[in-house]
Amino acid sequence: MSAPLIRYLDENAEGLFRTLAELHSMPEPGNKELRTAAYLAQALEGFGYEVKTGVGGTGVVGVLKGGQHGPVVGLRADMDALVFDVDGAKVANHACGHDANSTEVLWAAAALAQTGAVRRGELRIVFQPAEELADGALSIIRSGALEGLQYFFSTHLRSIHELPLGKITPSLRHAASGMMSAAIKGKGAHGARPHLGVNAAEAAAAVVFAVNSVHVNPIVPHSAKVTMIKCGGNAFNIIPDLAEMVLDVRAQTNEVMADLRSRLQAAIEHGAAVCGAEAECLWRTGCPAAQDDEEAVDIARRAITRVLGDEGLAPPMETPGGEDFHYYAQHIPGLKTTVIGIGADLVPGLHVRDMTFAEEAVMHGAKVLALMAGELTE
Repeated sequence: MSAPLIRYLDENAEGLFRTLAELHSMPEPGNKELRTAAYLAQALEGFGYEVKTGVGGTGVVGVLKGGQHGPVVGLRADMDALVFDVDGAKVANHACGHDANSTEVLWAAAALAQTGAVRRGELRIVFQPAEELADGALSIIRSGALEGLQYFFSTHLRSIHELPLGKITPSLRHAASGMMSAAIKGKGAHGARPHLGVNAAEAAAAVVFAVNSVHVNPIVPHSAKVTMIKCGGNAFNIIPDLAEMVLDVRAQTNEVMADLRSRLQAAIEHGAAVCGAEAECLWRTGCPAAQDDEEAVDIARRAITRVLGDEGLAPPMETPGGEDFHYYAQHIPGLKTTVIGIGADLVPGLHVRDMTFAEEAVMHGAKVLALMAGELTE
């Protein structure tokens, strides 16, 4: 069945690249992807899918059923754009390539429907909101739209520093990631009488040293960085009574992340206490680490080699970046997942406002996703 799927996409290349351009022209922030969702829903309906909108907020789910018993297979793309400050205005921009992800999944869905590749089981196409806010996947899960799902595949472009054009990894293994905030509470006083107060700024400095002294298993990649400190006011002769801090925290496994979070909270609390201050910690948001399935990864390997040959198959790749897709495997028992990472000559990097990539990579991704789902449903 691989030949008809690839042929369909080659014959409809103009439509695929037009979709990419149109989605790129309508970037919308997380949970506000109204035009994007409407565009994708209309396209899915045109390809013959039964479509539900407003799933988990602004999500879209298309369903196509085969005539025979078989597995329930899903393809997922995130829809939201990033928001940048540009000359004092908030401007949305697809600087993470979610327009490419959505294009790949939409046209994989088109190929699977239009070639009759869904003969067994059921195919679900999921366009997810709010990945950048780390709560879109959870919203889709809570909607119940994925009940009975057995296989779930997703995709993401990679920067040129990780993969060049013409290479695809069958397993993009994101790290667990999140942010921990801390309020360091001291006691205000006059700068001439520091002994009467507790300096929250000095306590924050002690916390930074405490955070840098936290150690977990060095075999597993991890990091914890203080990325924001706010303290003090306009008068420089006042001992500040409050400092606010934020830490970016990452670990390649969920187990090490749990250990790291516990140790960081203790370090923050004890570091503040050294100066007589108190600390209140809050885990603000986060994503779990990848829990991909070897069967799913093997399906991806076969699809990649059919599209790009053995030379196009990259090894599994670990990345410290986060991805809320991995909530699906965490919350749906037995779900088999993987994320393919697409080499795209992407420069200068993800989350950079002037990011560009080779559009040919989007066709590569659409073909691989179509073959992955087709192997299970044909």
